[in-house]
Amino acid sequence: MSLIDFIIGALCMNAMPHLVFGQTKTHFLGMFGYSANGNILYAVIQFVIAVFLYVYNYGYEHIVDNGFVVGSVTVLVLYFILGKFMVQLYGKQKKG
Repeated sequence: MSLIDFIIGALCMNAMPHLVFGQTKTHFLGMFGYSANGNILYAVIQFVIAVFLYVYNYGYEHIVDNGFVVGSVTVLVLYFILGKFMVQLYGKQKKG
């Protein structure tokens, strides 16, 4: 493992809580303050930088060979797509 691998992993994993807190409008300090949109933007920036670093270091053809990268990127992308819907769906349920 190299330093760039550590940075790629840290950026991908740090993007998730900022995305979750941004979509749930929870106050959480990010690069752009405590705002929900700021946390979402921060998550997107981290994700883009992580993908860029991975492609720069290994190339596009190696993405599909690395199951860990495929799994983590898939979960993050699905949450980018479905996260707001899931928050709205489960946020409306009555507590029992």
